[in-house]
Amino acid sequence: MPPLRWTEQGWQLDASVTGVTIDSRQVRPGYIFVATHGQAYDGHDFVGEAVSRGAVAVVGERRPVAALPVPYFCVPSGRVEAAKLACRLYNDPSHDLTVVGVTGTNGKTSVVFWLTHLLRFAGRGTGMLSSVVNDLGQQRLAATLTTPESPDLQRYLAAIRDFGYRYAVVEVSSHGIVQHRIDGVRFEMAILTNITREHLDFHKTMANYVAAKALLFEELPENSAGAMLNADDPYREAVQRRLTAPVVTYGLYQADVTAEILDSRPWYTDVRIRWREQALKARLNHPGRYNVSNLLAAVGAALRLGVEPAVIAEAIPALPEVPGRMHMIEVVGGPKVIVDYAHTPDGLYQTLITVQDLHPAHLWLVFGARGGRDHGKRPEMGRIAARWADWIVLTSDSPGLEDPQAIADDLLTGIHEVDAGRLWKIELDRAQAIEEAVLQADAEDIILVTGRGPETYQRFGDQIVPFIDVEVAQKALDLRRQRGVGGRIERDGQHQRSHPGV
Repeated sequence: MPPLRWTEQGWQLDASVTGVTIDSRQVRPGYIFVATHGQAYDGHDFVGEAVSRGAVAVVGERRPVAALPVPYFCVPSGRVEAAKLACRLYNDPSHDLTVVGVTGTNGKTSVVFWLTHLLRFAGRGTGMLSSVVNDLGQQRLAATLTTPESPDLQRYLAAIRDFGYRYAVVEVSSHGIVQHRIDGVRFEMAILTNITREHLDFHKTMANYVAAKALLFEELPENSAGAMLNADDPYREAVQRRLTAPVVTYGLYQADVTAEILDSRPWYTDVRIRWREQALKARLNHPGRYNVSNLLAAVGAALRLGVEPAVIAEAIPALPEVPGRMHMIEVVGGPKVIVDYAHTPDGLYQTLITVQDLHPAHLWLVFGARGGRDHGKRPEMGRIAARWADWIVLTSDSPGLEDPQAIADDLLTGIHEVDAGRLWKIELDRAQAIEEAVLQADAEDIILVTGRGPETYQRFGDQIVPFIDVEVAQKALDLRRQRGVGGRIERDGQHQRSHPGV
């Protein structure tokens, strides 16, 4: 029997097949290589390499130029077939799991981490696939994509199942949806955090972006636990209209699952959560109304999955910190530095107003924008920065193939529309930008560094440069302490001017 063949029942794989991949570099003996058209590369250019590495069959979207020593199948969409092949190879692992998908522009990772925590606290073995880490139970793998490519996704779900877990919480990106990475996954529930401007370089319009998110919910079976939708989000109705599965709403105002904020302090929020005729009180050890919304999404999903309210109330105070989200670095006698992933207009706004609630003497913002992404959001982010930050240091994020100065100029357009005096400096060397803000700030100031959060590298062209914001900020604070310096801020009319304190 050949290693791969097509029948009326779909793909049939011989026992000798050991893996499926769309990345020729991952091919091992016994693998099926699926060639797809990517944004940067065409997988068909690497068919020969895949065969030389041991591929036993190739699936592609166009006929090969030369004869191959292994079977070749031509299909309309390599990504669609890669998902089907992976499902077949790993015996449809999602059908043995209760899988919850979490999508939205902001808050996805927090909801994934917190729902996983609530389920585990209730004694339910739960795996987690997120943009930060893929926790498979016996193995934790660093994430490279928000949603893994379909062969990896199916392999991870199979590992979660084989470890003995029965739940999986999966972060689902709009790219992952339209690129068929989640094809074949049976979701028992899907959660929508919010939809704000993002990825229009890829989706082109907000209508396309919303439609992409809605696809996750359209596929929910009518007899599933259904959709958990944010009642406070203006796009919720556009998604809900396309559903046949049950819908539960959550929100800070009118919703099925709602919350009353009893006390809000800089680093915790006391809430009373109401669901049906039940109520629970708990302390959320995270600041900001947006985190209360994230909490409601996780709590609502846990309640829908049958976790007892008393268990949830006990679990909430121990919710984990999410890497790269509101990560504070404090030193004696120095300014506080907060590193956050905020990289969209709404994310930046929510983070800035949350940090302002901490009442710093001055709020410094060190930020840039990702290269190759939606250019239209950059002036909007500049306007938000100028409205809410006292001092702005524009720097590079991960520019890729774009000119870092051109990215900064896009952000600067929005800053100038609101208040050019808020710009303290443009310093495209990110390490230098963070260091200078730390050295110049007053001890009572807060320096917010946004855009990259837990990421570990920057891209400049085809070059990957290791870079971790938290580590760079810590080194800058150490340098400040060694030098024994501090900033001083003087007011000049309506604007603030900075003078070196060195």
